Amino acid sequence: MPGLHLVVLEAALARGLPVELGRPLPWLSGRGHLAEEVSNAPAGVLTALGDIHARLGGSADVLAAKRASNPPTPDLIHGPSGCIIEVDEVQHFTTARLATLDAYPTDAPLGFDLDEYRQLATTWRAKGDAAFAHKTAADFAFAGGRQAQRAYNDALRDLLAPAFTGHPVIRLPAPSRSIEGLVDRLELVLNPIG
Repeated sequence: MPGLHLVVLEAALARGLPVELGRPLPWLSGRGHLAEEVSNAPAGVLTALGDIHARLGGSADVLAAKRASNPPTPDLIHGPSGCIIEVDEVQHFTTARLATLDAYPTDAPLGFDLDEYRQLATTWRAKGDAAFAHKTAADFAFAGGRQAQRAYNDALRDLLAPAFTGHPVIRLPAPSRSIEGLVDRLELVLNPIG
């Protein structure tokens, strides 16, 4: 089953929105907040990401030793501005994701409603937690580690994007895989960006 972001991309393009498929970005690396490319990010953001990584059970030593290649790639990008757009299916609404949302700095610029995402994570986490429950990740070497890694990678985008793109990440929640209203929401958010 193709990623829902491809369906949203097609619908956005049909609406005339200048949206592109996501691509690797120099500041998103397999080494996360420990990558040299993000060393000039605000210190508070790097501290928060380090705390989030540790809270999720990640190994900083393993993260630091990872290859910078195979970076987390955004779903979509608004071409003119470089603003990142994420289409969040059920695997983005987990207990691990709820933990990251609760650890965000209160002054973090976000392109989504934090309370809405907390509520969605609370509602959908049983189903989200079941997805990939047996999978591990290099720096999260335990059952469910892949979910922790995904939650951390979402936090990386959310907290680093404003420093490197000048825009918060736009998140479109689609835990039920319905895109109804998503392109309308995207158009409203992109309108002021240009």
